[in-house]
Amino acid sequence: MKIYDYETATSPKRSISKGARIMAVFAGAVLLFVAIVVVLNQVAEPGKNTDLVWLAEKTTHSPGALPRALRDRLRQAGKDGGAKLTAYAVGEQAVNVANDIGLDLDRGNGKVDDGRQQASNVDKIVKDIAGRMGKAAVSPTGFSLYAALHAAADEAARTGQAEVWLTSTVLTGSLDPLTISSLSAGADPEQAVDEVLKTPLKDLDLQGVDLHIVLLTPVGAEQRPLDPRSESWREKFTTTLADHLGAQIADPIHDNGTTGAWPNASVVPPIIPFTPPPPPVKTDDPRIDEAAFAPDSAELIDRPAATAVAAQAAQLYREKHGKSRINVTGYCARYGDPAGARDTSAKRAEAVAQLLRDQGIPAGDITASGVGFDELATPGQDATSPAQRVVVIKLVARS
Repeated sequence: MKIYDYETATSPKRSISKGARIMAVFAGAVLLFVAIVVVLNQVAEPGKNTDLVWLAEKTTHSPGALPRALRDRLRQAGKDGGAKLTAYAVGEQAVNVANDIGLDLDRGNGKVDDGRQQASNVDKIVKDIAGRMGKAAVSPTGFSLYAALHAAADEAARTGQAEVWLTSTVLTGSLDPLTISSLSAGADPEQAVDEVLKTPLKDLDLQGVDLHIVLLTPVGAEQRPLDPRSESWREKFTTTLADHLGAQIADPIHDNGTTGAWPNASVVPPIIPFTPPPPPVKTDDPRIDEAAFAPDSAELIDRPAATAVAAQAAQLYREKHGKSRINVTGYCARYGDPAGARDTSAKRAEAVAQLLRDQGIPAGDITASGVGFDELATPGQDATSPAQRVVVIKLVARS
């Protein structure tokens, strides 16, 4: 009987090389990584939600339709998944017409990946929201940019970060100084922003707002087309304002749709396109412009320049040999509160009257008054022009 011990009964051992062992460890690590990825993909972890907000100007000169750029964005959001849409109709108030509407297409057993079905689903949602937009009662008249941006700030505070789409003609407005005349007659857009930031708009915090502005083409039978200068003004104004309020702003989009206004729209005047100002009317009356004064104040910061003008006026008075009196009138450009403008212009006129008295002109021969922007200092120039921000010294015949 043949007996085998362990060493002779087993097959001879083959040694494993060091390289083979390294390859085996590497292969095991790869398999482990693949297994982890498969498990993680099988666990339904919630994706990052996108909170979209549509602020639609609903006025008689704003097209009553969803712009193509916004429709494309909503379709993409529906495809990406996890997006919700909130919508407001804006007149003098912002009225919520839809809140956190999911854009995903779900048949009950998970998200549908068919692109055409997803786009069709988003289109149905948009059509429903547009119907609500048309039925919403915003206000009989007026549009408030403050109300629109306040809604944007509130949504960002509620969600943490909001992608806000404002579809607006922008130039319409009922919030002083967002009046048709001050925004459409040639004012510098940065200067207009400075004036706007004197209103409650300055208190809005848009830090959490990713702002996309769609500049709509104003519509209406009596509405004149906007020219390139008007379009450029709107773009500069909106980007500058958004930057001051802390929003992240994408390049504004110009939409040329000419659909009629929304049903039940808020009534606003036609938007007046920019036109080149006519030549100013020449005048020899001595003037002191606003550069001599501190902003919104009668404090003289360039007294030598103002004194030189007062001396010139005093000399003209003396040449009349007592046959003239002096009227000093303060004017302002059309911005801000009318009463405040009259008050500031009156104080500036009085400051110049004092310079004339210092030149030896009898106080009884000087009349000082302020008309704010109720009258034009320079006829033929726009009401918002710097040419209106002056104090005029005028000699008049003694009655």
